[in-house]
Amino acid sequence: MTGQPLRTPPTREAKTARRLLILLPSLAIIALTAMRLVANASHVRREAASYVAGVLATRTRAAVQLSDVRFDWWLAPCFRDVEIYRFQGPLKVRVAAESACVERWASAVGSGLRAVRIKLTHVSIDFQGTPKATANPLVSVTPEKVVPSIQDEQATLRELQIVFDDLKVEWDHMPFPERFSSGAFGPIDGTVAVQTRGRLSAATVNIREPTTGSKINGRITPTHDGFDLSAGLEGDLVPIFRGMLQATDLDIRRLPTRGRIGARYTSARKRLTVDVDLEQSNIDIANNIVARERLVGFDARQRARVGIDFETGTMEVKEALIEVNEIPIVLSLSVVATDRSSPTFELGIDLRTMPFGRVLHAIPGLDELFVTQHISKDILYALSFRVAGQLRDPETWAPRLDHSFQGIGPHGEGSGLEYLKGPFDYHPLTEEGRARAARVVGPGSPRWLGYRDIPYIQRRAVLVLEDATFFSHQGIEMSEIQSAIKEAMVSNRRARGGSTLTQQLVKNLFLTRERTAMRKIKELLLTQYIESVFTKEEIFTLYMNIIEWGPNVYGLDEAAHAYFGRRPQDLAPAEMVFLARAIPSPLRAYALLESGYVPSTTMARIHSTLARLNRLGQLSDAEYEAARSYRIHLERPAQEGASASPQTPGR
Repeated sequence: MTGQPLRTPPTREAKTARRLLILLPSLAIIALTAMRLVANASHVRREAASYVAGVLATRTRAAVQLSDVRFDWWLAPCFRDVEIYRFQGPLKVRVAAESACVERWASAVGSGLRAVRIKLTHVSIDFQGTPKATANPLVSVTPEKVVPSIQDEQATLRELQIVFDDLKVEWDHMPFPERFSSGAFGPIDGTVAVQTRGRLSAATVNIREPTTGSKINGRITPTHDGFDLSAGLEGDLVPIFRGMLQATDLDIRRLPTRGRIGARYTSARKRLTVDVDLEQSNIDIANNIVARERLVGFDARQRARVGIDFETGTMEVKEALIEVNEIPIVLSLSVVATDRSSPTFELGIDLRTMPFGRVLHAIPGLDELFVTQHISKDILYALSFRVAGQLRDPETWAPRLDHSFQGIGPHGEGSGLEYLKGPFDYHPLTEEGRARAARVVGPGSPRWLGYRDIPYIQRRAVLVLEDATFFSHQGIEMSEIQSAIKEAMVSNRRARGGSTLTQQLVKNLFLTRERTAMRKIKELLLTQYIESVFTKEEIFTLYMNIIEWGPNVYGLDEAAHAYFGRRPQDLAPAEMVFLARAIPSPLRAYALLESGYVPSTTMARIHSTLARLNRLGQLSDAEYEAARSYRIHLERPAQEGASASPQTPGR
């Protein structure tokens, strides 16, 4: 017969163990509850908050406010509405967080609080001035009431790690140029780790943009007389610095960047040295002042060393290398703060000798031009630009531009512009771009006027009004550029004018009417190139045969027939001046044909130009008096190609 197994009564030791298994956790819970109640007592919280605020105030030399502190079940402290603000002259900085909670409390206690990790929520850094104080703060400590700084006599390594999400940095009414005086960047996630050993310390910063994953990692190490900073960047910087970039009027959709930035400050010499080595790829950027179309898919790189001497008030950049689509540009800059109201500066930009075709292909839009496809690889190009003066006074600026070409044949062989020396198809420039229908122009084409076929007075009138120094400059008139820069700075508008006759020819032959910096760069390069391929007489002849004088009226021969029904050689001096004055506004001049009458205001300007030609010796006194009394009559030609009086002799 089988039955239930006999149960052995528990021993005394087993009973004791069971009681302990129940009692010890209960005691632990009671102890933790009691400790938490004690820790969260108002006077304990105030003492803890005062201690922490005092340490922060000592370390940062700033005012600190805490609205509350709470301890969790493991006695990990969590501070509420933390504010740290500091006044540094006119600059007022405020750092605020909704909460600052200690994480990994067990490991922090186990290490003797030598490795503490703090999590910040809704943290912001504000440079806008007056701090926003928390209502009824639990603790408010100013630098005058701080506790003594803690000295670590045993030089124990300690680390404080701060973790934050959605950090946003804002500034307002800062002493910067107006468009940069207010702004923001972020939000960003990241960590800041501060390591100290005795009097030695260092900080590591890791920033991450939560949407794209772009990273900025840096480390700052104080030295005995300053600090060293090293930072690495990787990823698209647009989401991080969007607020700052918007202040520049740049529509940047993509700015993938990688590289490093380093800085060293020496307090004894009051000198800051910054080293930059960055590169961007596949950039997507737009700005109406830079270019009408978006600039997409180009690469760039910057390598520079910037030295700032705060004692002497100088800044210097020596031969910084800036690459755009693998085109290296060397930049040098020197700024010296003097006793005058404006610092003096000297800027140098150099494009070292390299194939000209490579330069053109690197500029967006130029690779589509016919000329760029026929330039010999043996043609080399170099450019040097210098400007100096008082930074805030463009009147003192003295720009200088030099360039050189090598490898162009004696008759323009290999230049890609040989087709301009014979009949060629020309698509006139329009407001929308280019006319679809081509016109045949060039030497040997119908209605083409050679240089000697253009009346002398007509040539002189055009040069006096459009480009008085045409035969002495190299395509670019620096005084006009200086005036355009001054107008742009004073009026805060795009610069106007500043175009020589050669630049106008380049615009009509190759470019568009858009007024952007990118078009000006294209215009500059092609202007210098044309000046190196053609003689001044050839450039002037091309210009006079293709420019617009009214709707579907191009070239001097068509203009003379359209306005006066005669050949250019048969026009009176006053009529030649009328045509010269019509060049800047051909549509306005053509509108006068409807009435056949030249207003008195227009005649006054014509007489003014005639007087100028007389003073310059281009018109004799007798010719001038005859021209002044000449009555201009505008009329449409009875039939195409009609001519009137015999040819007047030219000079």
